[in-house]
Amino acid sequence: MFIITQKFSRIAWIKLVLFDNSIGGLNGVIAMIGRCNFTIFVAAILLMLWGPHVVDAIEPDQAVQDEQYAFFEAKIRPVLVKTCFQCHGGEQTNNGLRVDSREALLEGGIYGPAIVPNEPDASLMIEAIRHNETAYVSMPPDEKLPDHVVRDFEAWVRTGAIWPPETDWQTNDTVKADEHWAFLPVKAVEPPTDFSNWSDHPIDRFISVQRVERGLNPNPPAEKGTLMRRVYFDLVGLPPTPEEVSAFLTDTSPHALERLVERLLASPRYGERWGRHWMDVVRYADTAGDNADYPIPEAHLYRDYIIDSFNADKPYDQFVQEQLAGDFLANNAPPQQYAENIIATGFIALSRRFGTGPLQLKHLIIEDSIDTTGRAFLGLTMRCARCHDHKFEPITMQDYYAMYGIFDSTTYPYPGSESFQTDRNPRTNFVPLQPPEQVQPQIDAYQAELSQRRKEIEQLEHEGELAEKRNSIKQQIESLREQIKTLKSDGGDTKDLELQLPELSTQQNELRDKINHQKGDLKRKLPRSDLPADMPQAYAVKDGEAKDAPLHRRGDPAQSGPAIRRDVPKFLNNGKTLEIPEGQSGRLQLAQWLTNPANPLTARVMVNRIWQYHFGKGIVSTPSNFGRNGAQPTHPLLIDYLATRFIESGWSVKAMHRLILSSKTYQLASSGNVQNAVVDPSNDYYWRFDRRRLDAEALRDAVMNISGLLDLNRPGAHPFPPIEKWFWSQHVPFPYDNVTGRFVPTPYPSNHRTVYLMTQRLQYHPFLGLFDGPDTNTTTGVRTSSTVPQQSLYLMNNPWAYAQAQEFSKRLIAFSQDPVERINRAHLLAYGRDATTEEMQLAEAYIKRVVENLQTNEFTPEQWEMEAWNSYAQVLLRSNELLYID
Repeated sequence: MFIITQKFSRIAWIKLVLFDNSIGGLNGVIAMIGRCNFTIFVAAILLMLWGPHVVDAIEPDQAVQDEQYAFFEAKIRPVLVKTCFQCHGGEQTNNGLRVDSREALLEGGIYGPAIVPNEPDASLMIEAIRHNETAYVSMPPDEKLPDHVVRDFEAWVRTGAIWPPETDWQTNDTVKADEHWAFLPVKAVEPPTDFSNWSDHPIDRFISVQRVERGLNPNPPAEKGTLMRRVYFDLVGLPPTPEEVSAFLTDTSPHALERLVERLLASPRYGERWGRHWMDVVRYADTAGDNADYPIPEAHLYRDYIIDSFNADKPYDQFVQEQLAGDFLANNAPPQQYAENIIATGFIALSRRFGTGPLQLKHLIIEDSIDTTGRAFLGLTMRCARCHDHKFEPITMQDYYAMYGIFDSTTYPYPGSESFQTDRNPRTNFVPLQPPEQVQPQIDAYQAELSQRRKEIEQLEHEGELAEKRNSIKQQIESLREQIKTLKSDGGDTKDLELQLPELSTQQNELRDKINHQKGDLKRKLPRSDLPADMPQAYAVKDGEAKDAPLHRRGDPAQSGPAIRRDVPKFLNNGKTLEIPEGQSGRLQLAQWLTNPANPLTARVMVNRIWQYHFGKGIVSTPSNFGRNGAQPTHPLLIDYLATRFIESGWSVKAMHRLILSSKTYQLASSGNVQNAVVDPSNDYYWRFDRRRLDAEALRDAVMNISGLLDLNRPGAHPFPPIEKWFWSQHVPFPYDNVTGRFVPTPYPSNHRTVYLMTQRLQYHPFLGLFDGPDTNTTTGVRTSSTVPQQSLYLMNNPWAYAQAQEFSKRLIAFSQDPVERINRAHLLAYGRDATTEEMQLAEAYIKRVVENLQTNEFTPEQWEMEAWNSYAQVLLRSNELLYID
């Protein structure tokens, strides 16, 4: 069944029809008519024609709505408040326009409606802030808004100009903490009695009770091979090999699944799969996000730390503490763990950068730190409280700026930006991977050498042959001017003297230029970092000057209010104040508070994420929003049971896998049931396993694994250019190549797993962007899942996809001379099962037909075989059975 949401437009429905097929293209549409309800197909066609009028009336799903609200609060409201409200809000309505509600913008002023939802080019507000020559008026009148702000408003209007309800910024109508389930203590609950006797597994008892209440009947268990493929992709993100399939299917022991799970949890591939999930949450990227999107060669250390932590089943409370306060923990950790703890704070260091200079717009960097911390660990949207008390949660501006002070007392590294090139600002505040007592002498010597070299450069202005000549000429010019002045006062002739001045001035300017050139040459030879290049270092944070931050009125750092004591949100700490030692930022105390078992959110949020990645949706379907505006849990007692078990297990993520995967609920078949679908169409009560499409990483890895091209080694650092050759600016951002003079759409192609691909902030990787990879600019709780024709076309025609099919066909040809054995091997590699008799017959007929067609062209018999099997491989690699998990 197709789920229609506001995310789908007319073209999206066309894309959906084209992609939902086994082979792609027109054949898929024909097949769709044959196998789907014809009414649904007609509805799809109608939506293609009348999409906006029909789709706009349908509510978006909760996760998308949550992201839209967050975008408004982070990107739109602060600009309206700071820039527009003083003339178009409150008592002011210049030109009859108000900007304090969506309705006011739709009504507009004397020139007509200010916005047309979904149509930025038809919206007068967008025309005005673009400062177009054809606009009735340009706003703001004095100075155009920055380009990125204009783009934010365009994106906001393009997605419907969503405005959260009940958000009059003149009021503060927050909710009390004791009125919302997620803010209450985790309950110690026992699994209920399941009188249906369906299962004695604790998870199944919670699920079954609610299912029985609704008259739902569970599906039978999934077939053994189907379940195996499901577990493989869930735990390691790769398909099983034919040999692994055979071993599992022939294992008749009741512990076969348990042994399979243990083997996969022990595989290094597990950390790569589940580390990628966490990288979504912490908005991992290999670039900074500033106007030039400077690369961060050291970022991969944090990526590898995440992967290794999941492989080691590091207790989640320790994992959280290291990422927020690893620099504190390093001081008391064993020597071999010092570097690991420092690297962990890459979580904070990776906060997005803005502008062109070192730590420009720091309040936005800190906002990203606060927002990611809130969403990742607490499931709370906190950035809304930057400009006003939160409209949905009991989070005040005082709470926001109490957290702000903690991060404002933290030293962030500067990775480079446009001023790295234009002003020669070096990279600063990276953190050595050895204790200070071991590296400080080397740093001091390096800094002393740098200081001496800078001093010598500045001395060129006053010392040396060129400076002496320039000073001599300067004295000559001053002497001539005195003589001219004296002669003029005595009525003498100054013509000959005045003729000498231009030549002397020219000589002085030439010498000045030579000195500046000499200084520039020497500056360019200076190291581009404040640490020695050979010193192991991380993109990490450390404590800075401990200080309380002032409240920013309306979110504007230029309008400082009273200083707010560093703290955590009081409503989650029973009104108590965090005890922060003198001289410390408070990050360690924040981390300890987050991981206190009494915290009502931390364990709940994490077990919900684990459940989400196994079932395709969380018990709370908005995994990064457990607040009042988030979704209600479908099974509130179950999430508390899981949170309790999680803490009791020592915060073990792998223990949660074992518990969930051993349940009958997880092992259900994904087939449909008409009666159940009427009562529970979205399968909220788990009467079946939800079929879902592979995410971008699993799809790419699976295809490369099937073709035989996947390299399972860890690649290490990305091959960024040497730091001395960095030159990027906002006009030629990374990855512009100054050798070829062009942008590189896919820098550093690789056959390694997708988790190791270099990912940017200002430019999507083509494959990840097309197949719904995460947004690297912000924490991603739930990925979007689009269905567009470009996806089918990519798998049909892209050189990468064609190369995978070629290697797959070579692998089949090398396996056997018998076409039947090749076809069966192809199915085992691609689908994890044997080919059926019908599939064998269809494949043999297809290959024979391709060969016959090729015989009419100028191909050799060897080419006939290769091209035929290559064509067959392409069909399998873009089939639904490969793309989806049952």
